[in-house]
Amino acid sequence: MSAGRRKIYAPLIFVGLMVLALMILVSWSFRENNFASGSFKMREVRICEELDEDLKPVSADRNIPPESQQVCLWFDYSGARRGDAIEISWYLGDGMIQREAVRLPAPEGVRAFYLLKEDGSPLEPGFYSVTISCNGKDVYEDNFSVAVSSGDNFPDNVVIWD
Repeated sequence: MSAGRRKIYAPLIFVGLMVLALMILVSWSFRENNFASGSFKMREVRICEELDEDLKPVSADRNIPPESQQVCLWFDYSGARRGDAIEISWYLGDGMIQREAVRLPAPEGVRAFYLLKEDGSPLEPGFYSVTISCNGKDVYEDNFSVAVSSGDNFPDNVVIWD
């Protein structure tokens, strides 16, 4: 190839390489779990009845006593992008009983959500579950019971994680 032809093709090759590099960077930015797209992580999650004065869980347990008026879901998170949307869904058996969606104000922090009745009466006895989703993707699920004796077993479709 002559020197004149190389001068003509050099800018085209350069533009082609730049387009290829741009395509690679754009596709990388849409991948899950990378720096560009964020990587929401739950560092610690607790189910409890209440928080102490330092906003830490008190007696975290999946067996909530009878006559309890509330259950608290407390978690410590990291890797969020400002404005990421999280959704907390509470279930009694197979039926959803409460859903709350909020935007995270910071890339990391602590959040607490409560399940309680508007009239302040005790929660119904039974097997409950709670899920946390971030931007529409489930990131956490756990189960707990309210006023269920130790002899009762969780239903087959309920998974308990330690």
